[in-house]
Amino acid sequence: MAVYTLQDVLDEASNGTKELDWLARYKIALGVATGLEHMHFLHNPCITHRDLKPANVLLDDDMEARISDFGLAKVMPDANIYITGSNVVGTIGVLVIGKKQTDSFFHDMDEICLAKWLWNVMASDNLEQAIDSKLMGNRFEQEMLSVLKIACLCTIDDPSDRPSSKNVRCMLSQTKDEIRESRPSTRLSLELSKTILREGKGKLVGNENSICIR
Repeated sequence: MAVYTLQDVLDEASNGTKELDWLARYKIALGVATGLEHMHFLHNPCITHRDLKPANVLLDDDMEARISDFGLAKVMPDANIYITGSNVVGTIGVLVIGKKQTDSFFHDMDEICLAKWLWNVMASDNLEQAIDSKLMGNRFEQEMLSVLKIACLCTIDDPSDRPSSKNVRCMLSQTKDEIRESRPSTRLSLELSKTILREGKGKLVGNENSICIR
């Protein structure tokens, strides 16, 4: 079984030597979120990775994701079981955007922070520019925008307002189920308030079966 890093796969997709369709990208994002949930909530003692990046995500031929390299990982006491962080946007966001902070795309721009650039785009009237052009026209645009909004929530200024890894995994799962099955009673909002996006504010409320944003 071949093993790759997500960084390798993203580089190959960027230079056109490998195809990485949306279903594969979604599977990777969900796999990373599931791995983080296991570390933060199911493993005893809890573990925070502290160095999550594409180079530390391993993939097999089926695009099953495994988190690797625990050199900077830290064991967390039970009292601190709710762990927040912004690194998840580096994986989830890049999978949809198809751009990295080091890309030439950012060289002539005032804003070179990937997370801040994404917030600005998602608060604009041209949301499509946040989606990798290779993925446009695949009929998954609504789902991709919803995943990007989840990534944005992971970088809210106040850490206490960010979703936990468990909620991220739940929202990613909901996104796929609800868009495919169109269940309005549990629909994850696809149109987050532009005020929330611009100001970096928002509250996640609910439980593992139903989550909404206020």
